[in-house]
Amino acid sequence: MPIKIAVCDDAGEDIALLSSLLLTYDPSFHIFPYRRGDALLDDLLEGNCSVDLLFLDIYMPGLNGIETAEKIHNRYPELKIVFISSSKDHYPQAYEVFAFNYILKPIGKERLYAVLDRAIAEMGKEQDLKIRIQYKSTVHSVKCRDIQYIESRDKLLIFHMVDGTTLQCYGKLDIIIQELPEQLFIRCHQSFLVNIRHVTEMGENYFRAGPVVIAISKKHLKHAKDQYYAYLFSQMGERSGT
Repeated sequence: MPIKIAVCDDAGEDIALLSSLLLTYDPSFHIFPYRRGDALLDDLLEGNCSVDLLFLDIYMPGLNGIETAEKIHNRYPELKIVFISSSKDHYPQAYEVFAFNYILKPIGKERLYAVLDRAIAEMGKEQDLKIRIQYKSTVHSVKCRDIQYIESRDKLLIFHMVDGTTLQCYGKLDIIIQELPEQLFIRCHQSFLVNIRHVTEMGENYFRAGPVVIAISKKHLKHAKDQYYAYLFSQMGERSGT
C-alpha cells in the first residue's frame, strides 16, 4: 500500500517544494497538504485522514507545530512526526513530544532522503513484528505495535489494544515477554507489560499510555525507568545523527 504523508506548513511554497521532493523520492506517495495545525488535527481526530508520516512546520498561526504535535501524539503515539523549521531553538520541545526527526529549512534533498530511508525502514520492521494469541479454538495474529499493554489476571493474559479492544489467552508474563520484541515492551509490574511506544508520560511510580495509568512496582522501578530512558536516549541519538 502507498505510504500516506501529511505536510503541514503555513507557507504554500514550502509545501510545494517538500511535496515535489517527496514525489521525486517515491511517486507512489499519497500527500495531504495542510496550512494550519488545527485543520490537520481536526481531520486526524475525526477520522477524516489517516497518515503514516507527518512533516510539521513549527511556526504557524493558531496552533503552532509543537502544540499540534503534542495533541496528535497523545492520540496517535505511533505516528512518526518530522519537524521542519528555520530554527534549532525547538529541539528540546521536539524530543518531549517524541518527534521522529527534525529538519532545518531550507530542506536539502540529501538530508530529507536520509530521514525517509530510516522512517520507511522502521515502518517496515514494525509491520513485520507480529505475535499469535490463541484462546481455546480461536487464534489471532496481531501486530506488536498495536498492543498498548498486557495485563496478567489470574491465569489469563489480557492484551489491551490501541483501538480499545482486548484479546486474551492463557499464559504468564514471564513467558510471553520472551516472544515480544525486547526493544518495545517494558516489564513494570508483576501484572503488567507496557509497550514503550505508547507511553505518553512517566511519573514517579507509573507510566501513562494514553488515558490509562499503569503502575510501576518497587521491584521493577529501576529496570523499567532505565529501559525507558535508554529508549529515549537511543531515539535522540538516532535523530540527531541522521
